[in-house]
Amino acid sequence: MSSNPVVVSMPSASILEDGSVAEMQFKNSDGSLQLLRFSPGTLLVLLSRVFQMFVDEQTHKAAKSGHLEVQPIPTVATSAQESVGGSAVILSVRMQNGTPVSFSMQIAEAEELNKQLGQAVQKAKQQSSNARH
Repeated sequence: MSSNPVVVSMPSASILEDGSVAEMQFKNSDGSLQLLRFSPGTLLVLLSRVFQMFVDEQTHKAAKSGHLEVQPIPTVATSAQESVGGSAVILSVRMQNGTPVSFSMQIAEAEELNKQLGQAVQKAKQQSSNARH
């Protein structure tokens, strides 16, 4: 067995029926299998950190190539609604692969995002129109 096997796949992943534990089985480069169990809170922290690592890696690659551009993940549905009690706005996005992601924003952040979205939509429409002519 290698002293430093690398994860090569995730053959299975599941959540217990009661939602108390998430399990992931990883297959390593040396053929061994490793089962990891996480509480929902720990899984959320892990996913946040893994996503940040992905973003950092993409940014590092882009910086080395001299092309700092965002690589967006396509979405198929979005929605926004007020939180219970109205102290925040919940933005929900369903990615093309079906994964739902929700963000909670303070009202001031949501207002700024609303403003930026309006400006971005106008610019995109304008560029799209110019490209057709």
